[in-house]
Amino acid sequence: MYSRIQTLRDKAVGVALHMFAPGAPVMNEAWTVTPEELDDVVIRWPAAYQWPTAGLWVDTILYGLRDRARVEFVPLPQPYRGTVIFQFVLRSKTHDIAIDYSDYSEVNQESVARCALYFKMQYLREGYGFENVIPGGYVCDGRKIYLHLSGLRRLRERGEFDFDVYGRFSTEFAGGTRRRAVELLSEQKLFRFEGGLKKVKYLEFLKEVARAKVCIDLPGEGDLCFRLINYLAVGACIVGPRPRTVLHVPLVDRVHVAYTKDDLSDLLDICRYYVGDDAAREEMCLNSRRFFDQFLHKDNLTAYYLRSCVDSL
Repeated sequence: MYSRIQTLRDKAVGVALHMFAPGAPVMNEAWTVTPEELDDVVIRWPAAYQWPTAGLWVDTILYGLRDRARVEFVPLPQPYRGTVIFQFVLRSKTHDIAIDYSDYSEVNQESVARCALYFKMQYLREGYGFENVIPGGYVCDGRKIYLHLSGLRRLRERGEFDFDVYGRFSTEFAGGTRRRAVELLSEQKLFRFEGGLKKVKYLEFLKEVARAKVCIDLPGEGDLCFRLINYLAVGACIVGPRPRTVLHVPLVDRVHVAYTKDDLSDLLDICRYYVGDDAAREEMCLNSRRFFDQFLHKDNLTAYYLRSCVDSL
């Protein structure tokens, strides 16, 4: 397993987020957890992950938890692939909690049976039939987005667009769907398309998102991808097929995102509409940004996790 006990990089990221990243513009009152409720809470976090890259999904939540509650790093066994097990100690009673960050929508039933609460990030729309399995939301793939978010939003607000429609994808996952979308977008003459199958560095990608009228979201190994959350954070006008999995709060079609048909047959028409209708596009951008702030910003996502634990245990 991968040891992650307070490396210098961990400390630097944590300090930077705590000192320089602005808090959520709005706090979700439904998930408020008072300091008094956390007085006797201890969170026991694994000193090592089953898979090193797990930190991309769970460290943002970890940093948020450390800002709100007492966190101890301990050598907890991590027997399940695609899952981080931590412990929530409430009133001296210890509860196992799972965060299933796997790209696959199935749950691990052994883990479900063991854990008091099971947060599932790729949560099927129809659910699972287990009371302790709840949606786990999703995160941005770069924690440093919070250090740049204000500047990215100011860039988007200027309305100085270099691209009509934008989308960069690798073909490592969902290659058929991604190639089909890129072919449709590259061969049309209705609007300017930027992107394709070539990736760029993370911050450059975010700046390109801020300079695009419309951004394309496509599935990867899982239906929900980091890309979608990045788009919402910047406040983009998002177009793409409807995922089979959902966030902990549902996105609404034509409010936060514009869904296409599964076969992408209306992709170009929907893109053309939002490229041409400034009012509709900018209303969606405002809604997507508000959605991120209220439900997905690290402060509110952490509050959701804490509230869920306190209420369920």
